[in-house]
Amino acid sequence: MRNKLALAAAAALALLSLQGCADKDVIEMAPVPQIQSAFSPDIMWDSSVGDGVGAFYSQLRPVVDENRIFAASRDGIVQAMDAKTGKRLWRIDLSDLKINEDKRSVRLSGGLTSDNGNLYFGSEDGLVYAVSEQDGKLLWTHSVPGEVVAAPAVNSGKVVISLTSGTLVALDQQNGDQEWSFTDDQPSLLLRGASTPLIAGGAVFYGRPDGKVAVVLLSNGQLAHQFQVTTAKGGTELARMVDVNAAPLIRNNVMYAIAYNGQLVANNVMTGQQLWKRKYTSYRNIAADGLNLYVTDDRNHIYSIDSQNGAEQWSNDLLEYRNVTAPVVYGDYLVVGDDEGYLYWFDLNSGKLKAMSKLSSSGIYAAPVVADGTLYVQVRDGKLFAIRHA
Repeated sequence: MRNKLALAAAAALALLSLQGCADKDVIEMAPVPQIQSAFSPDIMWDSSVGDGVGAFYSQLRPVVDENRIFAASRDGIVQAMDAKTGKRLWRIDLSDLKINEDKRSVRLSGGLTSDNGNLYFGSEDGLVYAVSEQDGKLLWTHSVPGEVVAAPAVNSGKVVISLTSGTLVALDQQNGDQEWSFTDDQPSLLLRGASTPLIAGGAVFYGRPDGKVAVVLLSNGQLAHQFQVTTAKGGTELARMVDVNAAPLIRNNVMYAIAYNGQLVANNVMTGQQLWKRKYTSYRNIAADGLNLYVTDDRNHIYSIDSQNGAEQWSNDLLEYRNVTAPVVYGDYLVVGDDEGYLYWFDLNSGKLKAMSKLSSSGIYAAPVVADGTLYVQVRDGKLFAIRHA
């Protein structure tokens, strides 16, 4: 089925496929590009992290803190490795906890976030975990009213989580006690996922399934403002889906946000004024470098966009419907992975595909992580790769 449909474990992508079927009997995945790679990136090391995420929807990504990298698997394995060598420093199995003893799986999906020597992450079972980076000691757990499928945001002693139930929750960073919650109305049909919150200037910015980015005060959860990213249109529930699942991006007092079935917008954070808007639709996070923004849209076309005025610098459609990840900037390249396990390197200036390689047949499900000149890629079967290119 993979060679015919742009399918993924995420219900979000299944819905995208259904929408495309209105015009086609089958959405055709673009063939693997045939190019002569200009270089072959070096794999510095690889390591297995449990059984990975399998075929399930997941936003689990590694996180790097100084000289250590931390990664997790859906079934509850969390481990720390030396970022340069891949040597395992510690490993814990959360399925051994009493709180998980009656569950078929720990179902980790939201995380990982590193702050002040601790890791924070959550599960589809509505549990948030805090773990010491030093030795993997469990510090606390807290139950929340909904699935945690996005990484928490941590700032000023609070751990803020956006839930699929439509609730934003703030927990005390030291003990996990709930400090406040904020709930908004949910549309009847929405994408599988949630926006990772962004904390800036004493406020929490997060995308909502009603086409808005809400801003609540970090101190007490009071709603301060709402940015309209897009408005629902169309005669069907599917056509009216306008989820803002991508995390908001703030640079130089300008907030950038993108919606599914919607558009990419730039707003002045202080005044709320919309500076520009352009017709792009996506549920993946935006990357940025210099004056440019980089987007992978719902067809898996890749774009470079001028952040000052929304002008398109270049586009590339070679990976159409290959279920690519959100993009990341690595040196002079824009890097994405796809559902068949290929890693692609695009020239930042021209958008031309310069190199590609297959890491794993299990597929790349989440955007790579860039830290200290190294690209870290976790694939569905749990293997974690550390990659470099001079």
